[in-house]
Amino acid sequence: MKIAINSNEQIRAAEVALKRIKEINGRPDHGSRYDTNLTIVQYIAQITESIGAEIAVAKALGMTGFDPAMSRFKETADVGSMIEVKHTTWDDGSLIIHSSDRNTDVAILVVGRMPKYRIAGWIPVAIAKKDRYRHHKQPNWWISQQNLQPIENLYRSQYADAAKVSLQGL
Repeated sequence: MKIAINSNEQIRAAEVALKRIKEINGRPDHGSRYDTNLTIVQYIAQITESIGAEIAVAKALGMTGFDPAMSRFKETADVGSMIEVKHTTWDDGSLIIHSSDRNTDVAILVVGRMPKYRIAGWIPVAIAKKDRYRHHKQPNWWISQQNLQPIENLYRSQYADAAKVSLQGL
């Protein structure tokens, strides 16, 4: 599924990226990152693209009033009540799951660059953390796009509640 975000949404993604980076005193060379050779500007752009992907998922799922600034990192879902958004600029890139990703969430892979994204598919995080997806050189799981469910199947699945927006505490 292809989805575009408008210029106001792109600006909002950049604003939230700067806010998030400041909140965690983020650095591109932080020990938990694998892509540590970025400049600060490249790092900001990477985070901005990821937040743009969150906005694209919310749009695709018809969630009005979505605010990416409400995410509390790994404490809350990126979108809705149980959606973890994963982004890559690589057209054939994999969905990468980390041990810190919540087992109760559904992960959605978004590929591309602003303003045009493509939602490649989804998988429950608990299923993604199976040995068959374990990366042989990194402590995470890589799920190829061919192993993802089409986004259109999400509402017809037992995970349909993942797309519901939780307004508690907002």
